[in-house]
Amino acid sequence: MVRKKQPHPSLLGTPQYERTFDHSGLTDEDRRWITDSRNPKCPLSKFIGNEKALRRLSRAAYAAWGEPNHECSDQSFALVGPSSTGKTTLARLFGDTVLLPFVEVHPKAVKGPKNILEEIQLVLEKIKVFSRSLGKEITLQLVPNIDNHFVIPPLVLFIDEVHALPKQTVQSLLKAIEPKDGKLATEEGWSADCRNICWVIATTDRGLLFDAFDTRFRKVYLNLYTREEIAEIVQLNNKDWPMSVCRIVAKYCWRVPREALAFAKDMRTEYEIQSKRGRVDWEQVAAAVAQDSDIDPLGMTLQRLRILVALGQQGAIPRDRLCHYAQCKVEELTKFLMPPLITATSNEPALVAVTSKGYSITRAGLEQLDARGIPHPPEEKVVVMDIPPLDWGQYDPVDMGYGGSTGRGNAKVVKPKLWLPFGDKK
Repeated sequence: MVRKKQPHPSLLGTPQYERTFDHSGLTDEDRRWITDSRNPKCPLSKFIGNEKALRRLSRAAYAAWGEPNHECSDQSFALVGPSSTGKTTLARLFGDTVLLPFVEVHPKAVKGPKNILEEIQLVLEKIKVFSRSLGKEITLQLVPNIDNHFVIPPLVLFIDEVHALPKQTVQSLLKAIEPKDGKLATEEGWSADCRNICWVIATTDRGLLFDAFDTRFRKVYLNLYTREEIAEIVQLNNKDWPMSVCRIVAKYCWRVPREALAFAKDMRTEYEIQSKRGRVDWEQVAAAVAQDSDIDPLGMTLQRLRILVALGQQGAIPRDRLCHYAQCKVEELTKFLMPPLITATSNEPALVAVTSKGYSITRAGLEQLDARGIPHPPEEKVVVMDIPPLDWGQYDPVDMGYGGSTGRGNAKVVKPKLWLPFGDKK
């Protein structure tokens, strides 16, 4: 609960959070390197993959370090990506990089704006700072002035699955996230100045965002992971394992870090069990865990394989009907089973595409069936959704930012020069 009590006279009408950072000995290059995800000491370096998203957050952290109190409300953004792409982890690492309190709000626990203030208080009261006005170290609290008005200190406030917030709460937040207003009012008569908050919201689908949120936040997109990135994530959480063992995990659990880490945990336990019986082979350990987890030898879960078989043998299938083959509810299908199938990575194509007729298998999906010897009608008799690459001519949209121009017919496409505030790695 947010405590309602008489504040100390020296705090009336002033922020209760007076933390500042001494940057007197830092050069711009120091600040750049401190917030660079390539710096092993930067918290963002712990995040694997999604390099573009990392660069954008590093840039935001660089800007925050330019302020004495690291206030970065103008850097608010929306993380958009499938489940298990690390949205919460990335937001938390950003908070660690800018050295600000990190407040995580779960929509299902929010019934009104008051709950958001309570979550902020729970985090702040665990932090101790030196108060110049009081001349001593204090435990932080949200202390209202005589008008029951709070001033929120600089912090990072993260709302996952923001599309699940109650509508009445969304309406209250619209003013709070507006930089020029920044006021959050509660039904209990309290109000809070939120202009120091860096808002970070997350959703699995941009189309689920409320219109007002979509226009107020810069979008940062996250993608699922390659097998090599999965192996790196596994090793980050199992530092005593060689990369060869981590790649075995990636063989059975592709694209989804959460599933790979759970698989690795089972492998560690199975290894301990088998090691008591004699010599242990990691491949055999992984195969045993995979069999118990309903994962086939080529790294596909039984549920996802059922989906591919159904699409490969029957053609396009509507979502509700596809649940019958996967033996699950719609929520499980759309949130957990389909994202790895319909999402391409940097080196592997999508296996399923979303069409007007429902889900359709791609040629890459049919190749998965062929690799397993699973029969299906000839390709021309199956509704195969193949997404051809775009014809860019000589223009490379990936390799841009180094000046020059490329010709296409009589027209010239000038490659834009990207501004990178980070420079080269030290």
